[in-house]
Amino acid sequence: ILHLREKGQSMARLFIWLSTLLCIAQVCAMSTRCKLQRRLVETCHYLLETMGGKFPLQCLEDNVLVPFPTAAFKSDSRKQTIATEKSIYMTLKYIDSMFSNDGVPDQWTAQEKLDYFQHILFRLIEENRCIMGKKQDSLDFYSRAASLRAYFDKITMVLKEKDFQYCAWEFVRIESLHALQFILREDFHNMRSRRELGTEHDSLK
Repeated sequence: ILHLREKGQSMARLFIWLSTLLCIAQVCAMSTRCKLQRRLVETCHYLLETMGGKFPLQCLEDNVLVPFPTAAFKSDSRKQTIATEKSIYMTLKYIDSMFSNDGVPDQWTAQEKLDYFQHILFRLIEENRCIMGKKQDSLDFYSRAASLRAYFDKITMVLKEKDFQYCAWEFVRIESLHALQFILREDFHNMRSRRELGTEHDSLK
């Protein structure tokens, strides 16, 4: 009987320990949601940059000028900050969609880098789905969304028109790098401060 009682107590302690670990894991996961992590975006940029190196000289003739919609990342107020966060989220989704296509060139370095790049993109997208549920000026966001859609549609069209060849993928890679650079120019800390300040202001109304 004593043995069974000790065994039961051990099982109870194990259950409490596992439950505590599960709660900690859930809290840690929740703490990163709806908060874009700059270090993950920086890692994506680094992997994409080192995956193919500098833009190949033989591809210069195939390069197409597609101006990036910089206005999509304007954030001077709390409402604009939310719209900017949504623009960043959409940009990450567009990049993920393009690199989900088959036919990535053999000239790029280790497949592990591409796999890791896609894994981090997927994590950023999954952890920040809730961003799209935030409220902001609808007209402002729709204009941003339309400009981003037009930009990435042009890039995807070039990739398809050039039959997913090496130079076309290099064009996609360079344009994606530009997009990630615009994201990294954002001050993530100040964006969060403006958003939290606006939330506090709304609660006092």
